[in-house]
Amino acid sequence: MEVMTKDLAIGSTVEKRVAAVAVTLFTLAFWLVIATFPRFFLFNPFDTEDTLFRFEQIISTFAWITYASLPVLFSWLRTINSRPTKLLYLISAGLWPLSVLAIQITMAARGFGFYLYLVSYPILAFTDIIAPLAMIAISKEVVINKK
Repeated sequence: MEVMTKDLAIGSTVEKRVAAVAVTLFTLAFWLVIATFPRFFLFNPFDTEDTLFRFEQIISTFAWITYASLPVLFSWLRTINSRPTKLLYLISAGLWPLSVLAIQITMAARGFGFYLYLVSYPILAFTDIIAPLAMIAISKEVVINKK
């Protein structure tokens, strides 16, 4: 029985590390996209005259900085120790795609199209939709629940 428990613990550790490596790769890809398209990410949201759009851009700026730095920290923190990080991980991984969705809903309501920029810049589908969904999907392996 002890051997089986030890095997499960080793498997669990490997799964945590593989998940942390996946989050690291998603984060690296996100930073590469930021370096490729800096004008999409590095701007002053206060230059926007529209109050709602300015607010959304401020939230979005905070969200991408959070998304680009904290999920990888929380995923590796889990492999180093067993501190609960689930809520913080999910917030940091989910805030970015939710802020982008809010902006897209506003844009669509104003007649500018819903995720229309993905036609011109399809790589942004990875950073704005695919990677965040994958990071949330693997959150079970990345984070630990309080018991």
